[in-house]
Amino acid sequence: MTHQLKRILVAVDDSDASKTAVDEGIALAADDGAEIVFAHVVAIVGEQFVPGTKEPARVPGPAETPSLKAAEARAADAGVACTTELLVGYAPRQLALVADDRDVDLIVVGSRHLKGLKRVLLGSTSRALLAESTRAVLVVPYVPVEEAVAV
Repeated sequence: MTHQLKRILVAVDDSDASKTAVDEGIALAADDGAEIVFAHVVAIVGEQFVPGTKEPARVPGPAETPSLKAAEARAADAGVACTTELLVGYAPRQLALVADDRDVDLIVVGSRHLKGLKRVLLGSTSRALLAESTRAVLVVPYVPVEEAVAV
């Protein structure tokens, strides 16, 4: 039995991995007639060690960043309804909180497949989100063009 998606949360930033996640989220939403919630989190370093709240930390006013505007435009081109959220804090926690608050069926996030020191320093948002969230999470891999050509 398949489950029809009604609302999908897509994590958005300015990375190529995020653009891949946006494309996947739009394709899924178009297939199921679902609405997309695009969310961008302005990170606060060290906030992951602060006890969490039960509500997402929304930035007041219109949710506008270049990455959110680009995602909205791509959804509009595909005929997919969307809304946006601009949040502040530890990205995995904020994404999990807004997913619960907006009652999404699926969270879509890109993965940059960081290795070595970069992974240690920057962490893995997708991995931490899997630990934070009670919702289904789809991690969309990003493969740079130069790596894809070599395969």
